[in-house]
Amino acid sequence: MISDSLPLEKDLDAAGDFSSTGAGGTAGTAEPVSMRRMLVFSIAGRARCAPVEAVREIVPITPTTRLPGAPSYVRGLINLRGTLITVMDAAKCLYGVEADDTLASILLVEHRGRVAGVIVDNVFDIQSLPASELEDGSMLDLHEMVGSALA
Repeated sequence: MISDSLPLEKDLDAAGDFSSTGAGGTAGTAEPVSMRRMLVFSIAGRARCAPVEAVREIVPITPTTRLPGAPSYVRGLINLRGTLITVMDAAKCLYGVEADDTLASILLVEHRGRVAGVIVDNVFDIQSLPASELEDGSMLDLHEMVGSALA
């Protein structure tokens, strides 16, 4: 289960995947577990994750140009290699607080043929996690989040 404590501790197995064999546990003795490759990041100090395939690219935080009349969680626009990208603040959207821009990154997510950015406080790792460890609220649907910013 993903908790709010960071960092997550996992062991790299011979196949290059992360496994969660606890102390005294042995890999390969249990029945096969459904694993999902997840990008692990933080939003407002809380550990969250999203399927790797939901994220097109991770870019450094850059200043945005505010959009008049946009919801408060929409930071504005950035120009990324000649393309205007709408960027939203995940911490503001989910918890009502501004993202900490110190280590922040922008996750680029494609939604219905358009790309939008989601600001997260910090990106930690890509891990293969058992589906059973993904507790309610730890996994985010980034496509749903950016859908509201692009509406």
